[in-house]
Amino acid sequence: MRKRFNIHCMAAVLAILAGTLAARAQRPDFTSWLNLGAEYELKRSGFTLESGMEWRTEDHFRQTDRVGVSVDGAYEVCPWLEVGTGYELHVRNLDGDDWGVRHRYRLQATFSVRVARRWKLSLRERFQHTLDARDDDELRLRSRLKLAYDIPHSGIEPYASVEMYNGLARGEHFRQTRMRYRGGVEFPIVGRWEGELFYLYQDERGKRKHVLGVGCVYKF
Repeated sequence: MRKRFNIHCMAAVLAILAGTLAARAQRPDFTSWLNLGAEYELKRSGFTLESGMEWRTEDHFRQTDRVGVSVDGAYEVCPWLEVGTGYELHVRNLDGDDWGVRHRYRLQATFSVRVARRWKLSLRERFQHTLDARDDDELRLRSRLKLAYDIPHSGIEPYASVEMYNGLARGEHFRQTRMRYRGGVEFPIVGRWEGELFYLYQDERGKRKHVLGVGCVYKF
């Protein structure tokens, strides 16, 4: 009888321990994204060129997740439609001392409309292809809906957005792979410098995270 009781107690302890470990594994990470960029608008042509650098942390801000550089170009077809393309190079932290390189290109179209003068509603559809020598290529369609408000005579623009990732690779069947919920504010700093502060929650199977972001861009 006592032996059976001990077995049941051990099984209960193991179950509690397994549940605790599973809950810990499911806890979201706290990370940061830091961005520095430059933007150049070709006057009266509709073309805009951008470049940027990004540093991301992970594991509750304790280590580097990835460092990347990017180059983008956009063209305003008409007041409500902008098309663009871009390239990114990522150096990723795979396992402490092991680093990997990824290449990514993207094509996108952004549809936008003014609502009640100060509100701006936009829908961005982005196709991106990521090439990774150590893993399968990643094909994604990213759909982002964004609402922003232009505070009069201030240059300050708070916004909120939601973005959905859908898989386009063979066998993924357009399955939702990731969701992002973001809120932030863009504001002038000094001269041609503009800043951005944001919070982002990313919901992905086994990789949920809270992101605190800071961005700074110089506009020529």
